[in-house]
Amino acid sequence: MMVRLQQSSHSGFHTSSHLLASKSMNDKPAGKVGRPSARDKILDATLALVKEVGAPAVTIDSVAERAGLSKGGVLYHFPFKEELLTAANEDIVRRLYLAREAEAAQLPDTPNRALKAYVLASAFNRAGNDQLTTKMLAAGSMLKESADPIRRYWKERFPQIAADPGFDRAALVHVATEGLWFMEMLGLSPFSKEQRARIVEIILSIVDDSVLEPASTNASVETKALAQTVKQGRRRTARDKAPPSP
Repeated sequence: MMVRLQQSSHSGFHTSSHLLASKSMNDKPAGKVGRPSARDKILDATLALVKEVGAPAVTIDSVAERAGLSKGGVLYHFPFKEELLTAANEDIVRRLYLAREAEAAQLPDTPNRALKAYVLASAFNRAGNDQLTTKMLAAGSMLKESADPIRRYWKERFPQIAADPGFDRAALVHVATEGLWFMEMLGLSPFSKEQRARIVEIILSIVDDSVLEPASTNASVETKALAQTVKQGRRRTARDKAPPSP
């Protein structure tokens, strides 16, 4: 299978890689040195609770108890829950940037490096961020002002990963990658483990504009069986809707 998309001219990988590096360096807080500060403890406790119970169920009291601080100590740094969740989302964004950078560090310096790092970070979740982002997306959390850091990240990420490979290829890869992620987040994915692996292979072949070997015999048989089932279902539906014979 050959996938070729029109690619705009580029000035090399360093354009998008420098955007990614500079953005993450500007957004992420300074590295922790020595004992964690009270603010660090509060954010760590907040993210731990988000993983366990979801953002809507997090309270100032529960954060204070998890962090080992007084409620007043938490309110000193974050007078309102929305401010606390905004800071937690900023930390999640920092983690997402770091996950992409970690994947990029393992890849050769090519024009598609940033785009490929994004796919790998999403598809394999080696940084373990999915549980946090899933919980933050649940129960309407993204509709609130505290989700602004996540919205900005989404808005700024695409130009970064599309800078070198061009819009067409990056857009198709982005839609496929996020579609897979959202289906899995919602528990709606119809794909087996083997089919998911194949989908990731296809997405990566689009990133690289490479020839993809045909699917294995077993996968082909499974796909044909699924297609046959759908076809039979359509025939039954058509037959049921047909008017009775005179």
